[in-house]
Amino acid sequence: MAYIDVVKREIKRFYNRPLIWTVSFLMPLCMCLLICMIFSKGSPTDLPVGVLDEDNSAISRLFIRNLDALPSCKIVYKVTDFNQGKQLLTDGKIYAFFAIPRHFQKDLYRMKQPQLLFYYNNQRILIGGIISKEVNQMVQTMMAGINVKMRMSRGMSAQDAVKQVNLIKLDDHIHSNPYFNYMYFLAIVAFGHIIQIHIMLTSVWTLGSEFKNGTSKDWLKSADNSIITAFLGKMTPYFIIFCILFLILSIVYFGILKAPFLGNIFYVILSTLAFLVACLCIGALFISINGNFRFALSNCAFYVAMGFAFAGVTFPTMSMPLVAKIYSSLLPLSYWIKTMINQSLRQTPVIYDIKNIVPLIILASLGLIALVRVKKLAQDEKRWYQL
Repeated sequence: MAYIDVVKREIKRFYNRPLIWTVSFLMPLCMCLLICMIFSKGSPTDLPVGVLDEDNSAISRLFIRNLDALPSCKIVYKVTDFNQGKQLLTDGKIYAFFAIPRHFQKDLYRMKQPQLLFYYNNQRILIGGIISKEVNQMVQTMMAGINVKMRMSRGMSAQDAVKQVNLIKLDDHIHSNPYFNYMYFLAIVAFGHIIQIHIMLTSVWTLGSEFKNGTSKDWLKSADNSIITAFLGKMTPYFIIFCILFLILSIVYFGILKAPFLGNIFYVILSTLAFLVACLCIGALFISINGNFRFALSNCAFYVAMGFAFAGVTFPTMSMPLVAKIYSSLLPLSYWIKTMINQSLRQTPVIYDIKNIVPLIILASLGLIALVRVKKLAQDEKRWYQL
C-alpha cells in the first residue's frame, strides 16, 4: 500500500537524522518542562519592598505587620528618608515603596482620610499588578476592621457595625485568570506557542528536505504519484510524535501539577488534533509559496515567532490594531488557546467554543489546497538541490 510505503520511508529518514527527532520531540518537551519549573509557584512571592514609617503608631505598625504577612511582599528595607525609598525603587532593589505619613493614626481617628503613599514600578506589569491587588485588599480589610471598632466604641453592636461598613456586597468573577495563578494561565499558552513553532518548522523541514536533497520525485513515486498520500504518509510519524508530546504534557500539567480542568475532555482532544493538523498543513503552504527549503523555513519562523504576544491572552485581541488582529487570526495558536482556557478554567459550554475549531479546519484546508502546487514544484528539477 502506497501510504504505508511512505510512512516506512519517513520513519527510516527520521531515525537516520537525529536533528529532526531532537527538534520535533526532545527540544519542545524540555522547553515545556522548563516552563513548568519556572511557573511552579503559581505566582511570585516574597517580592522585596521598602517601608517608611513617619508615624510610628499602633496603626502604622499594624499596617507594616500585615504588609509583611502578604504572600507577595517581604519588607527588606525600613528606610528613614522618603528620597532613599524612591531611590531604592529606581535602582531596582525593591519592587514597591510604602510611606506612612505623620499623624496617620490621629487623622484616621478624626476621619480626615490620611494618605498612604504607595509607589511601584508598573513597567513590570505582572509584579506591579500582584502587589497592587494584594495591598489594596489588605488596606480595605484593615480599614473595615478599624471602622467596625470605632462604631462599636460608640455603642453600636458588632453585627450592626459590620452591616454599616459593608453596605454593598461585591460578587466579583475574574475572567482571564480566575485562579490568579500564572501556572494555570500562562504555562498553557507557552506550551502551545512552543509546540506550534516546532510543529510548523518540522513540517517545513521534512517537506523542504525533499527539495534540498533532490528526492522529491522519489517521494512522490513511493506514493504512486499521489500528493495527498505522499503528504499524509510523510506527516503521520510526526503527528503521532506530537500527540505523544501533548499526552506527556497533559499528564504533567493536569496530573502532577494539579491544574484544574472543568470542561469537556473530548472536545479538548478534538481541538488539539485539529490544532496539530492545521500546523502541519501550514508547513505545506509555506513550501508551496517558496519552493525552497531555506526561504520556506525562514518565512515560517518569522510567521510563528511572535505567536505568544498575539494570541490574545496577555493583551486582548479586540484592542489590537487591525494588522495585529489579522495576524492573530492567521495563527492556529489563537484558537487553540481560547479553547484550552475556556475548557480548563472557565467551564465554558462546548457550543460556545465550536467557533474556535472552525478556523483551524479552514487553515488546514488552505494547506491541503496548496499541495497541488507542492506536487508541481516537486516534479520541477530546477527546484532540486537548492539550499
